[in-house]
Amino acid sequence: MQRILLLTLLFSLRIGHAQAQTTPDTTIYSYAESMPFPLFKSCIPERHTNWTADSVRQCAETQLLTIIAQNIIYPEAARQNDIQGIVATTFVVEPNGRITNIGILKDIGGGCGEEAIRILSALDEAGLRWEPARIKGQAVRMRHVLPLRFRLAEEDPFHITSEGDTVYVVYDVAPEFQGGWDSLAKFVVNELEYPDDWADSCKTGVIEMALLIRSDGSVSVVSQLDYNSLGMDFQWQAIRLANRTSGHWTPARYQDAPVATTFPLRTMFKSPAPGCAKANERFDQAMLLADEGATLAEQDQKEAAVEKWTQALKLHPGNTEILYFRGTTLLELNRRDEACADWGEVKRRIGVTWFEQIRRLVCGW
Repeated sequence: MQRILLLTLLFSLRIGHAQAQTTPDTTIYSYAESMPFPLFKSCIPERHTNWTADSVRQCAETQLLTIIAQNIIYPEAARQNDIQGIVATTFVVEPNGRITNIGILKDIGGGCGEEAIRILSALDEAGLRWEPARIKGQAVRMRHVLPLRFRLAEEDPFHITSEGDTVYVVYDVAPEFQGGWDSLAKFVVNELEYPDDWADSCKTGVIEMALLIRSDGSVSVVSQLDYNSLGMDFQWQAIRLANRTSGHWTPARYQDAPVATTFPLRTMFKSPAPGCAKANERFDQAMLLADEGATLAEQDQKEAAVEKWTQALKLHPGNTEILYFRGTTLLELNRRDEACADWGEVKRRIGVTWFEQIRRLVCGW
């Protein structure tokens, strides 16, 4: 699901619009004084006043090929038959910046040509626009050739962190809390402490952590998201809880050996003070609505999902997790301004985002 979501976000770029020509010209040119290139905010001349036209074009083409390489779905037939190589694609860059007449000049088989057409079409439909070719300053139609490399790569099942830990992202057996997931849920409920100094504040919210579960069962917190800006006292209690799970884990296994991996642990804070019953009830209702929204989104009922998340935010304003999910789905519905407003609110409330690269690509700096 995470990869699908990431693809959706990358294909939702609406990053530029070329100027429309004033005199229609249906000729398809093969050469022009100014050649076409894809428009990316990070490569536009206004942000790099000392760049040459070639520098701008090289930046844009490099970024385009990087996005394509990261999101190509390698055809299974090509994978099984070890097919690799370059697919030469061709298309017409229109004066309005869109691409049409996508085709293949050279194919390597195994479904690679079809995949090349799919990803170029998806980028265009998602809003990627091109600076058109120009002759005497006039935007014209031009046929463009773009080679795409298909290469099978054996990815490592792990990555090494900046602290030197080898963390596996692929494993045969997942890590497990001793006694199972019900036991973990009970442990969290019974061991999580609400900060005494804040008992009368009625603060409610979720703090999610990424636990590094090492091969010996020891635990440390590698990252933390305070979705509701609860503050340092709450964050400290969440970390204390995570540390108490150390030694209660059976580590993940890869090729019959214990390995380190990460595991998400969510903690929910509700005040035990009698005067906070209504605040706790609103929080519970908001979480139920948020879960219903997530289910609707998985069923491709995006408008209904947005409505559920909107209801949840009325009960629990400023919940950045819900704002993120609503913003993501609004982007899929081509409601970019509303999506960027939600994502901007996440940035404003917690100062950082876990999706900052995507936010900047879609919404700007």
